[in-house]
Amino acid sequence: MIIKLAIALVVVLAVATFAAWAFLPARHLPGHRARHLRIRLHLRLHPGKGFAHAFSLHLRWSRFAVLRRSGRIRPALPLRFRFLDPREHSVFLGRAHYRHGLRVPLIGNQRYQDLLNVRRDTCAA
Repeated sequence: MIIKLAIALVVVLAVATFAAWAFLPARHLPGHRARHLRIRLHLRLHPGKGFAHAFSLHLRWSRFAVLRRSGRIRPALPLRFRFLDPREHSVFLGRAHYRHGLRVPLIGNQRYQDLLNVRRDTCAA
C-alpha cells in the first residue's frame, strides 16, 4: 500500500513539474536555448517570453491582416482577386510557430524592398 502511494506521489510530482515547465513562463533563460525552443515548438507549446502568440501573429502577419491593408497598396485590384490570391498584393516571408504563415504587404518604400531582398538572399543560401 505504501509503495503504491509512493509511486502515485512520484507520478503526480512528475506531471506537476512538466505542467509548470510547459505552461508557466520561466524567469531565466535556459542553458541550451535552441534545443529548448525546438522542444517547445515540437510539443506545440507557447515558445516563451518575448515571442508573439498566435493571436497577435494573426492580427499583424496573416493573409487577412494583409488583406485589410491591401486596399491602399493596390487600389485598382478588386477585392475578390485580393481575397483569392494574396500573392497579388503581399509577399510570403515564412512560417512562425503553429505553422502560422507570415506575410507582408508589397510596399514601394525602398527600405522594405531591401528587407525583402535580404530575406530572399538568406533563404536561397
